[in-house]
Amino acid sequence: MAQAKGILPRRDDREVLYKNPQTCGYFVAVKLDPAIDRTRAEAWLAAVNGLIEELVERLPPEQGEEKGRKVAAVAVGLAPGFFTVGGAPRFNPPLEPPTAFAPGIPLPNATPQLAGVPLVDADVLFYIASVFEARVNAFVSKLAQMRPEVQALWLERGYQRLDGTEPFGYKDGLRNIRSQERPRFVFVHRDGRELDEPAWADGGSYMAYLKIPQRADQFATLPDDAARDQVIGRTKDGTRLDLAGQGTDPKHEPAEPPPNLPATAHVGKAGPRGAHDDNQIFRRGLPFIETTADGQVRVGLQFCSFQASLDQFDVVFNDWMLNRQFPPQSGGAEAGPDALLDSARQLTVIEKVGFFFVPPSHEQGLAAAVFAVHEAHRPATGRLVVHKRVVDPNDTSRRFERRGFTFQVVDAQSQVVANSQFTTDSTGRGICPVELQIGQQYTLQELSSPVANVQLTSTQRAVNVAAGNRVLAVQHLVVLAALEVVDDIAFFFRAADADAALKQVLAEGGGRDLPPPLAPVLSDREDCHGPVDNRRLRDAFFERLADFLELRAVGINIDWVEASRRVAASGARPRPA
Repeated sequence: MAQAKGILPRRDDREVLYKNPQTCGYFVAVKLDPAIDRTRAEAWLAAVNGLIEELVERLPPEQGEEKGRKVAAVAVGLAPGFFTVGGAPRFNPPLEPPTAFAPGIPLPNATPQLAGVPLVDADVLFYIASVFEARVNAFVSKLAQMRPEVQALWLERGYQRLDGTEPFGYKDGLRNIRSQERPRFVFVHRDGRELDEPAWADGGSYMAYLKIPQRADQFATLPDDAARDQVIGRTKDGTRLDLAGQGTDPKHEPAEPPPNLPATAHVGKAGPRGAHDDNQIFRRGLPFIETTADGQVRVGLQFCSFQASLDQFDVVFNDWMLNRQFPPQSGGAEAGPDALLDSARQLTVIEKVGFFFVPPSHEQGLAAAVFAVHEAHRPATGRLVVHKRVVDPNDTSRRFERRGFTFQVVDAQSQVVANSQFTTDSTGRGICPVELQIGQQYTLQELSSPVANVQLTSTQRAVNVAAGNRVLAVQHLVVLAALEVVDDIAFFFRAADADAALKQVLAEGGGRDLPPPLAPVLSDREDCHGPVDNRRLRDAFFERLADFLELRAVGINIDWVEASRRVAASGARPRPA
């Protein structure tokens, strides 16, 4: 499947829509009928797909234009409640939820700082960016008429910045993910870091939403501009405080962690840089202005971010921004929370929070993207994925470094599996680099920890095949040295044995060239450029391959496929090894 729509600005549409100061944003939250079944849900999504097509239809081309202007884009997010209710599947047959929404997996708001913040009471959230308000109004009106499926609807609004500043007057959005790196951080890649996601979620994205009113009057009471700059970590023109007078473009700031900033400065807390740059989120928030019931004006931020895993958001928000111990200070002193979010300062308040999953794009629409049936394949091997975090049972608000935990795998004969050592990244995710045999017993050994006072552990696990394409281990809790070590261990399957079958198919197709059904896909040079098209090429390749192998794209040896793609892009034909 292709990447989810409505998230990344595309080519010429950036200026006419995403960077256009005439653009407004709309967050439309929809609560569905609690009794809705799978048939009704599929029909509703199909109907919604028609409304979206009406909303995003381009204007007629003007003279000299190849195509009309784009006037709207929509990202459709599905809440955890769309998939499960009370820990049980909502639909029959069940729809496998995205990994972060699986029962028993805590969401990022399961922290003392966010536990009291109301969740967005919705099953679906539409994030619309548009310069055509009449179209948006028609879309919302037609949604509201979709009874009995739609039980309730709420609308939040935002606007594109005229001068690039946020309500406190500071340049905002200066250090977002660079364009060429966005697909890696934003979209689920089941052939990469997110191989623990269900097959249908490949190419989708997690959306995090927070409504954050800002108290401009309280911010104005700070002694002077210097004090206000200390809160942000920049001057109003966007210059980072430690780079003042150097004329450094924020987009080209040094890669090292910013030195000499206040420990609570927003810039340093939200983007520590250095080794932690392996974890980023793509921010597409919008400021808002509204009036209150008593006739007062209120401003703030409709925060919205997109990421391939909710762990990315959890680390940025909870491990960094709200963590009083981050970044580490000399002598063990506390840094304190992000000055913008510090409840003692009362500069902002988080009013509501919600987490959603945006399905990948599908040519047959939303219903097909979510409910498409993926044929199960019984794999011979699997990959081990670890989600690592450390929790202090005496103070659950404390957060600890997740990067740098090292593991290895030992087989049933107590022999270390060759090349099985791996290390967690800044989100706590680590992936064993070797395929392990399904049906065998293995032990996961923890070799090193970046956190003091954590005793290393070993976890024994039998690798079995369950329904679907993955097996999740029960959460493993061990209390040691006053710290609770939590390993969310998961086994995911990749059909590495299909590599030999693929080569055999190629041989049967003529020995040197691809079989005819495969050749047109890999020789279509228009499909051999850019991350989006690479994914489409891969998916098309798998579909054709399924005709020969009776397999689906559960995990063909991606190294071989990538090699084939590169050969195809060069104009030559792949040859079997």
